[in-house]
Amino acid sequence: MDVEQKQTLGIGRFFSMIKPFLPKPFLLVLAVLLVVFETALALIVPLLTMNFIDGMTLDGMQWSTIWILVAVFISQLIMSGLAIYTMVYIGQRVVLSLRETAWQRILRLPISFFDRHSSGEMMSRMTNDTLVIKDFMTLQLIPFISGIISIVGSIVILLVLDWRITLMMLAVVPASLLVMMPLGRRMYKVSRSLQDETASFQGDLGRVLSDIRLVKASLAEDQENRVGLSRMKKLFGYGVREGRIMAVIQPIMMSLMLIMLVVIFGYGGVRVAAGTLSAGALVAIIFYLFQISMPFTQMANFFTQLQKALGASERIDSILKAEQEKDVHELSKQTNASESLEFKRLSFQYADEKQILNKVAFQAPIGQMTAFVGPSGAGKTTLFSLIERFYQPTEGDISYRGESIYSIGLKNWRNKIAYVSQDSPMMSGTIRDNLTYGLDHVKDTQIDQAIMDANLQSFVQSLPEGYDTEVGERGVRLSGGQRQRLAIARAMIRNPEILLLDEATAHLDSSSEKLVQEALERLMLDRTTLVIAHRLATVRHASQLIVLEEGQVTGAGTHQELLETHDLYKELVQQQLTFD
Repeated sequence: MDVEQKQTLGIGRFFSMIKPFLPKPFLLVLAVLLVVFETALALIVPLLTMNFIDGMTLDGMQWSTIWILVAVFISQLIMSGLAIYTMVYIGQRVVLSLRETAWQRILRLPISFFDRHSSGEMMSRMTNDTLVIKDFMTLQLIPFISGIISIVGSIVILLVLDWRITLMMLAVVPASLLVMMPLGRRMYKVSRSLQDETASFQGDLGRVLSDIRLVKASLAEDQENRVGLSRMKKLFGYGVREGRIMAVIQPIMMSLMLIMLVVIFGYGGVRVAAGTLSAGALVAIIFYLFQISMPFTQMANFFTQLQKALGASERIDSILKAEQEKDVHELSKQTNASESLEFKRLSFQYADEKQILNKVAFQAPIGQMTAFVGPSGAGKTTLFSLIERFYQPTEGDISYRGESIYSIGLKNWRNKIAYVSQDSPMMSGTIRDNLTYGLDHVKDTQIDQAIMDANLQSFVQSLPEGYDTEVGERGVRLSGGQRQRLAIARAMIRNPEILLLDEATAHLDSSSEKLVQEALERLMLDRTTLVIAHRLATVRHASQLIVLEEGQVTGAGTHQELLETHDLYKELVQQQLTFD
């Protein structure tokens, strides 16, 4: 498929993508009518001017024609203003609807999508690409529509006034197309590369600024400076290439128009001198030439912006068409009733990478603690991701109380789960915002009880603004222990059936660990709890320990049973624990 065919398909995709987001039809009809009327009034002006000049005598001027001209100018002014406002409103509504839909879809895309695309790239799609479409809709579309009507109308009237001059003028069209078509293809490629590089640059900005402490602590300022400057130079290069193409298109188009005007002026002057063309008709022809030449030269900019809009719409369209998280899976079946969370010969791998989990099978009893131990990279965190349905297994199933979790609505299933990790992520906002994140209508009594149970009461009371204290971006104003206990309090407010703890006491000092451990014990009471822990002292009293090695279950039982029968577990115990 050649470039031109690709562009045609791109234009089709652009308008098919925009169509669902257009406002009500009457508004579109109104905008078109306003543009038509405004352009029609502009086309009347040269004819009135011709009659005015040809009818002018030494005795005086035709005041009736003057008043008609004034009325037409005022009407055109009003129509033009209304047309511009209507098109701007339509463009803004389109982009608002587009952003709303894209944002809703982004929030419902599976985790695997974000594994392949950086957050900065998504930010660029939502801001830069939608801005390109907005500018095209509001700043380019109305002049283009008006220009097409003006060109067609002017040519028709010119053919009536003098067909010879009209044919001379039309000779410039093939020359213009020869310039615009090949350069337009190059502009499409450059514009797309520019937007892709802009997305990558924004991705780097987001990555560096979100982890600025790591950058400084690692003395990586020079390294990130080199990466940033490299991105900036590429953006500069694409911008210069874009400017180079525009530097060719616009002067050539302008020169063609000027040559045409010079020829028409010369030929028209000869015709007036010979008496075969009136002075008023020549003035009218010149007016119409300007009404053709101005939009014709602007078309170069229109097609440049169109190429940018095509590239932007293509990337946004990839988001709109990306497969969303499935609420339920048709292949899921009801299983025999069982009071457990059960993994049934479950296997998983990321795309084409090596297998992470291989036919994992075990049962986690309801209301009890099951702990996972094993070396790093054994697949423990992946197990949690599968429980939360961030990914779909390549083989096998997970059931809860005898029912496949994939037959339960996604929202209902995740509502049963609370997750406390070693990182304890916090959103920028207040303590209250973070405690009630994702929940509606949480009572103050629930918050107070959770804060008390999480050993945070004295900390919150010491804050001048209490629950309304800002935690900073990613919770930077809180200590590690405070973040952990806030995450535990958040889990308590959710009142989950299933609790996932991923190294929840890692990297804490002894005093913080004691407070966090006490809070966890309250949280785990009578809940189905799954724990990942490298520190075996925190899980040796679990009802069941599962040993994972290279994605396989190699042992299951109590601490004492594994100590007697499992070599790896025994080795881990000897390395970490000293028993009485």
